[in-house]
Amino acid sequence: MSGRKRRRIWVGTALIGLLGTCLVLDSRLVNGEDGYAAVGNSIDEYIETLKLLTTSYYKPLASDSLTTSAIEGMLDELDPYTQMLNRRGLDDLMIDTQGKFGGLGITISTMKRNGVEVPVVLSVIEGTPADTSGLVVGDRIVKVDGDPTLNRKLEEVVDVLRGNPGNRVVITIERPGRSQPFDQEIIRARIRVKSVASIDGIEEGIGYIAMSGLIGSRFSESTPVELKAAVDELKAKNARGIILDLRGNPGGLLAQAVAVADVFLGPDLLVVTTRGRVDSQNKEYRTAEASRVKDIPLVVLVNSHSASASEIVAGAIQDSDRGLILGTPTFGKGSVQSFQRVSDEKALKWTTALYYTPSGRSIHKNRRFGRLGNLALNVGDSQVPLYQTVATIAGEESREDAITRLFEQFDLESTKQAEQLFETELGQMLGMALREDRVADEVSDSAKVFKTAGGRTVYGGGGITPDVVVKPERRPRLILEMYRAGLFFDFAVEYAARTPFPRNPEDYEVGEKEIAAFRAFLADSSKLGNFRRYRTPAQNELENLNKALEAAGLDADADQALEILRNLVESEREAEFEKAEPFIRLEIGRELGNRVWGRKGRILARLKGDEQFHEAVRILRDPERYRKSMKLALAGNSGH
Repeated sequence: MSGRKRRRIWVGTALIGLLGTCLVLDSRLVNGEDGYAAVGNSIDEYIETLKLLTTSYYKPLASDSLTTSAIEGMLDELDPYTQMLNRRGLDDLMIDTQGKFGGLGITISTMKRNGVEVPVVLSVIEGTPADTSGLVVGDRIVKVDGDPTLNRKLEEVVDVLRGNPGNRVVITIERPGRSQPFDQEIIRARIRVKSVASIDGIEEGIGYIAMSGLIGSRFSESTPVELKAAVDELKAKNARGIILDLRGNPGGLLAQAVAVADVFLGPDLLVVTTRGRVDSQNKEYRTAEASRVKDIPLVVLVNSHSASASEIVAGAIQDSDRGLILGTPTFGKGSVQSFQRVSDEKALKWTTALYYTPSGRSIHKNRRFGRLGNLALNVGDSQVPLYQTVATIAGEESREDAITRLFEQFDLESTKQAEQLFETELGQMLGMALREDRVADEVSDSAKVFKTAGGRTVYGGGGITPDVVVKPERRPRLILEMYRAGLFFDFAVEYAARTPFPRNPEDYEVGEKEIAAFRAFLADSSKLGNFRRYRTPAQNELENLNKALEAAGLDADADQALEILRNLVESEREAEFEKAEPFIRLEIGRELGNRVWGRKGRILARLKGDEQFHEAVRILRDPERYRKSMKLALAGNSGH
């Protein structure tokens, strides 16, 4: 990452899935004496090479750096989930799997304010020291224990905010609406990150369980207990249908994935099978308990960011005909990782098996790039990973979809940069290469047909394909540009500081007053940041025309005509705003929901414009449509 840092959210979690158990190298991993001999010869070659280089290379070399590079080169030849973890990676892995860490209870990101990068609070976890101390979304942390944080790396700020429970820290806050910075003393505590949230009453009779869009959206040790409590609560309120939201959930622990499926499936049903090179990795995982909600219709929401444990749950529910999968195809991370320390500061996380749904489908999509995984492309002042760029291009169905996805994923300054990235010959060429790689993958079963327990046809090929495909509504370019410039966030922080709100988020709607205030906010150019450079397509064309006329010496003759065109273009910009106003209301509502009401407000506001959620509600309200959508082969079988 370069000058313009991508906005990154750190909650003490990293997108690392730990599936499986530790494995040690033994006779099962090599083929007889020849296998051992090959390993021994390779080690001898490495040691001899290292000795020659460190003793006689023309300048001094650090053997530890050479060893690190050698290991990285070796891992580059393998799948992207095989990694060497450093101390930070180890810490993040423990937080991911345990769902707890020592700290304040906030998520932060660095944002540029007046030309300076400053850590800003993005969310506050309820019931944590940060919450009880009165920290709010939008607070700018300018010092920690007297040390300035401006222009410091985000990881450095996270490290000084974390610490042992019971330790004291003083942070200096700048808060919109207050004229002077102030100090806030906070006692660190053990932060437990909840991975499940349930909300009833959004739609009468329909219960909603979020394992998506939360600070701890992954499968941790506490997930099954939290889920059982959420399901029991909805059941007690006589929910007639349940929506389980796994969109954006990157996965987590295998045992917890099985326990989550256990909540919805009957006893002694197959959830997932793992198959590896070693007998100990070939296992079946089955449910242990009777379903808590066996008679309640279920819809599971997924998207391209649902991965790993999320796909285990979705695949098990689909293959057992227990519920309907709705959304877009999932990511396709169907590999099992084992973990073992190789030193006090490092550990190896490596792939030891693949997992398969109850019908026998492999969820895994192959994404092997070897050394290409370390390459990056320069885009403006930023660098974007080549591996992710190619994967994004290959994963979209159209040019427009790919450009929008690139813009969103890499936090580019404009959609024009995304277009340039897409149109590079290298990007197109490698995008096609990735598609070919997927077709040729030795674990791909895309041509195979599988049957669910009830006789429905499902297909392999990696990931989980939904029973009902519903794509999210595409946001206009204007909204994307405003979002990436942080305008909705900044407006919500400023507006909330001076405006009273009702106690409950259900009682609030974004209205004309908020739209008028947002227009006034946009009129202040000092608050626009990168959005000052935004131009509509017509504005870009007019600028090009004006330059061409100047180059030809005709600009003076065309002044009157250009003025007419400028007025027309300005009216087009206003029309663009009015056309995008429904999306503007949604974005303002989401940011205000987070700023004013926290987690519940954030979830409720997010669902208001969520077509996938509303389609799930419509299906659950219509039992006949639910049964039809399931496409069960057994007549009269409702899928429960």
